[in-house]
Amino acid sequence: MRPNAPFLIVPFTLGLGLLAGCADDVTVTPTGSTSDGSTAASGATTGAGGSSSTGSASAGAGGIDPTTTLTATMGPYSIPTGEEAVKCIIVNLANPAPAFVRRFRTKLELGSHHMIVYLSDEPENLTPFDCQSFGAVGGSAIFIAQQAQSELVFPKDPGGVPVGLALAANQKLRLEMHYINTTSAALDVIGKAEMDVLPGSSNVIQSGFAFEGAFSIPVIPAQGEADTGLRFQQGIPGTHVFALTTHQHHLGSEMKVWFANDQSDTSNLVADSLSWSDPPLVLFSPALDFPIGKALGFNYQCHWKNPTPAAVQGGLGANDEMCFFWHYYYPVP
Repeated sequence: MRPNAPFLIVPFTLGLGLLAGCADDVTVTPTGSTSDGSTAASGATTGAGGSSSTGSASAGAGGIDPTTTLTATMGPYSIPTGEEAVKCIIVNLANPAPAFVRRFRTKLELGSHHMIVYLSDEPENLTPFDCQSFGAVGGSAIFIAQQAQSELVFPKDPGGVPVGLALAANQKLRLEMHYINTTSAALDVIGKAEMDVLPGSSNVIQSGFAFEGAFSIPVIPAQGEADTGLRFQQGIPGTHVFALTTHQHHLGSEMKVWFANDQSDTSNLVADSLSWSDPPLVLFSPALDFPIGKALGFNYQCHWKNPTPAAVQGGLGANDEMCFFWHYYYPVP
């Protein structure tokens, strides 16, 4: 196994992805597949803990073409003081036809560190179950909410054609919530995701989602600091990146990402997050271009400070550390 092996980016079709066959590589890919459809109409289900999915008409506020809104909610769940865990549900959006997401809107209540939305082919399960942070990130993630309120509007290409992320009919989603109650009282944590969608028959350029980084990071010593140094991830030739964000856990003190010509290029800083709990979602207009025939990519670097009496290593657990970033791009190769 290569040391510090990065995530790989490989195209795939709709479905729950699988981790690659070794501990520090994973195949992470664009999402969705297209097919014809006429509407993305309403439906609703409700399960334990208030988990639900709904659909409703929308006038296309915020400059989006007239759309239908699909909603998936996780919670409310009462979380005791001092508790930290990762819980998942599987919910069916009940959309009767394929659709394209043109806008994501998410809301997290106090105590919710992040909520990840994955495409899934698992059986619907609205009762929260224990799961691993980023445990389904084999290529099916489509949105990661890390702020109290987040919004991502998909762009149009230079010719005015809308960009969107594909959903199948009766699309099922895995909602994964990592919560931490650092207050002195119980909290009701809630995660809500709204997706404004166009019919699958619309003229839309399909968007992809890529998740990048490495499981293999330096051990962060007790009462000490650690840094990855500069690492390089090649981009996907022929694509245009329009949004990017970073992810660390409790000890993360800074993560930087550069749009780079090579493994040593730090001339174009595109993201610099000093907050592990509230990293910005950076939008690019115009998009970052990755022409075919040029090995452009991203350099990234993470730093950690550990004031605790125990060393911390990298991994997928809630108490492990991470150095990841993800981005949206179009078209899907």
